[in-house]
Amino acid sequence: MSQQTTDSPLSPNELSQSTNINKSIEQNSPNYRLLFEYKKLSDLMIRGLYVIPSFNSIHEWHCVLFIRNRIYRSAIIRFNVVIPDDFPESCPSIKFLTPIFHPLIGPEGEIDLSHQFPDWSAEKYMIAHVLCYIKSIFHNPDKYDFPPLNTDAHNLMKNNPDSFQKRVSEYVEDSIKNVYDNPQDNAICFSKEWKDKNQLENAKKQIFKKDVGLIDQLSELYSKSKLKDLFK
Repeated sequence: MSQQTTDSPLSPNELSQSTNINKSIEQNSPNYRLLFEYKKLSDLMIRGLYVIPSFNSIHEWHCVLFIRNRIYRSAIIRFNVVIPDDFPESCPSIKFLTPIFHPLIGPEGEIDLSHQFPDWSAEKYMIAHVLCYIKSIFHNPDKYDFPPLNTDAHNLMKNNPDSFQKRVSEYVEDSIKNVYDNPQDNAICFSKEWKDKNQLENAKKQIFKKDVGLIDQLSELYSKSKLKDLFK
């Protein structure tokens, strides 16, 4: 499991170095960039964020964000990163699984990333930038003056902050109360207790094996390439 403890993605210089990937290697290894980005995400350590690729596809990452301060404090927010087949040329999309009262999040858990990343390109952005943006909208919901997907939340935030805070708090409480309602086939599951200790150990091994498998694949590509400077 990749648990993150920093708040900033790569600087422009670091990003330009990190994304200077040999095109022939990318063509021969379609998942190279994703493996590289997952490894880099582990290095970045975004506070309160847990990320594990789906057991079924590396093109879907399961995430849980623990909000530790400000208006959404104590919220436990599940969401998926859905990565298109033509990534990194196209931007990933985000699907929130936890209902949350936020101006930029629609009733089906959708969020429009095109406003924050209108000029998405493989050379300029990584998935880490999207994840840092997702965290930021909960810490500073009034910072982004984008067209709202939840007009009620937007209007309350602008015109009646107390009512907005009350509605947010209700959703935060629900996110805590429903934390053990694990989505089907999700790579991140919470449990009050494990009555079967063998089941616990097997689950831990499955998660560990998945992470190690990804990093092993990345390391193999890394060792065979001339891209070692990417990880310095």
